[in-house]
Amino acid sequence: MTTPLNVPIPSISELTANAARLLQQSLAEASQAGGPVAMSATDLELARGNVKALAFVQATGLHGAYRYLRDFIARQAVPVSSAGTFLDGWLATYGMARKEAAAATGTVSGTGVSASLLPAGTLMQDASGRQFSVTVDAAVVAGVVSATVVATVAGAAQNLAADTALTLVSPVVGIDAAFVATTGLSGGADVETDAEAVYRLQQRLSSEPMGGSPADYARWALQVSGITRAWGVRNPAGPTSAGVIIMADGNPSPGLPTTAQRDQVLNYIRDPKRGPPDELFVIIPTPVVINVVVNLSPDTAAIRAGVTAALADLFFREAVPGGSIPHSHMTEAISSVVGEYNHTISAPAIESGAFFTVDAFNKLLMLGSVTFE
Repeated sequence: MTTPLNVPIPSISELTANAARLLQQSLAEASQAGGPVAMSATDLELARGNVKALAFVQATGLHGAYRYLRDFIARQAVPVSSAGTFLDGWLATYGMARKEAAAATGTVSGTGVSASLLPAGTLMQDASGRQFSVTVDAAVVAGVVSATVVATVAGAAQNLAADTALTLVSPVVGIDAAFVATTGLSGGADVETDAEAVYRLQQRLSSEPMGGSPADYARWALQVSGITRAWGVRNPAGPTSAGVIIMADGNPSPGLPTTAQRDQVLNYIRDPKRGPPDELFVIIPTPVVINVVVNLSPDTAAIRAGVTAALADLFFREAVPGGSIPHSHMTEAISSVVGEYNHTISAPAIESGAFFTVDAFNKLLMLGSVTFE
């Protein structure tokens, strides 16, 4: 049965023939004596000569309009197939605004003359030019100064790895120019993508609020910037406990949340406006990484990028804590890439009817590297 989002539309040839018939009918009426539109013989001859071109132009325009209505506008009526501003409208309907970009924060350490002050607003940058601002005044104690900084530009690209070197943009009296982000900077997140927003919306539509069910804890966790997937866990440490497993796919591969993001989720859910005062556990999953080696035919940069994206999408959609993914789904994901004709997977070993699995509720299948032979 044809679904509303896949309704067949007239072809350009059919629309051209229909438009030509209507034009011929109009010309026939115009050629009759006393008709509603008076046209000279010369005008009629010229019009008949252009019927084919006019019909084709009209048909092409109508075909494009029909395709736009079917392939885009009609999809906006279904929340989980909507996009852009239409998706924003559905999110607002359920009280779920799209998550804005967040700035990376963390602590940096430097040296200087004791009792010297590193003022709030002081800028420092890494080797690539990314800049960070000191949030509050910090004094040098025993030759060492520790300061909290925030990225001047929001986004995941501002997250820094541990031990990243930073340098003051302008000199500060009594403070050495060199700093180090010892534990890195984290919490930076891009504006929520359509795919991430649809994931949240789908979770909300499939699980009505229940005032403290596992699905509620997952929904609350997903409200926190940078958290892209979440799963509620019932009684992880006994009958009075509640838990939620979180992922932050915008973080460096494989997308594990940082301890700072875990604390953000914990503090957000503990707000008195939300769930009951359970003993709450926010769990960073133990990764079970699947590294993939593929041989493609044809092998092009575009197809390689498509395969990487398709595999990332597969693990985003199907990987759940304690769950499994069929081997055949990996093959199917690669085969779905536009331009791919044939492929072999050298690693991991693929078996018909087999699954990638984990052996504990807090373990999660994660895509590691994708290598092309």
